[in-house]
Amino acid sequence: MSVKVFYYLFSASPIIYSFVVHYIFIRHLLIFDIISSEYTVLTMKFVSFNINGLRARPHQLAAIIEQHQPDVIGLQETKVHDDMFPLEEVSQHGYHVFYHGQKGHYGVALLTRNEPLAVRRGFPTDEEDAQRRIIMADIATPQGPLTVINGYFPQGESRDHPIKFPAKERFYADLQQYLEQQLSADAQVLIMGDLNISPTDLDIGIGEDSRKRWLRTGKCSFLPEERAWLERLQNWGLVDTFRAANPDCNDQFSWFDYRSRGFDENRGLRIDLLLASRPLAARCIATGIDYDIRSMEKPSDHAPVWSEFAL
Repeated sequence: MSVKVFYYLFSASPIIYSFVVHYIFIRHLLIFDIISSEYTVLTMKFVSFNINGLRARPHQLAAIIEQHQPDVIGLQETKVHDDMFPLEEVSQHGYHVFYHGQKGHYGVALLTRNEPLAVRRGFPTDEEDAQRRIIMADIATPQGPLTVINGYFPQGESRDHPIKFPAKERFYADLQQYLEQQLSADAQVLIMGDLNISPTDLDIGIGEDSRKRWLRTGKCSFLPEERAWLERLQNWGLVDTFRAANPDCNDQFSWFDYRSRGFDENRGLRIDLLLASRPLAARCIATGIDYDIRSMEKPSDHAPVWSEFAL
């Protein structure tokens, strides 16, 4: 959304001018254009949601759009082959729709209000039979192109799993390589999705006994090795937008186990993240986790996570 307020409104009153200058510095929302002598407000909202089966939960996608009116939506675990993707149903919401999926498992999609500059599916190093877990797009903004990377990261199962755990490590390494070789930390970059790692102990809400048992048995989600992979990503130049805005929060999670009715007791993990490059993170004005969407009938086991930026 863009709102223009012409300069003469401010020059007419020092009080109005003082208020506006204060608003600029406090909220980081207004960008002064010296050439045209006008103020412009432009915000973009990004929502990430592990939908756990797109065709099973169109009502949750519709609710996200109605409540958030996002500019970009990243979906994970769509669980639908490209040939069967419900394009007509999803497109009716007014978005450009891009997807990368396979039958029954994995799958990702990007929905954008404006047509992207470019869309890429998978990593350049992916083999033909690689799991469909990542989709990227370059989006035009007043600050220049913004690269959004939407991923459904492997869960890994446990440290001793001979296939799934190495696959998770390799996926993180592939993303790290892509960032280092293809992108700049000084540019606008946003990684969002189900990263399947809780970054800190503040993001663990399954109880102390369960936390210790998971660590003792090598169950994935917050193993030291996993956190090292995530920390390496962040050291490239990424900021966890939710944690930056909520440094001490320990009761907000994005995944809740169906079987133990974790959502009813707010027992879960924060494993769905939006990681922004530092120039982009500096423009983050709001971020959160939508518990209302998770409380709907026939929900995904994940809650949507979102961030809004002044661009």
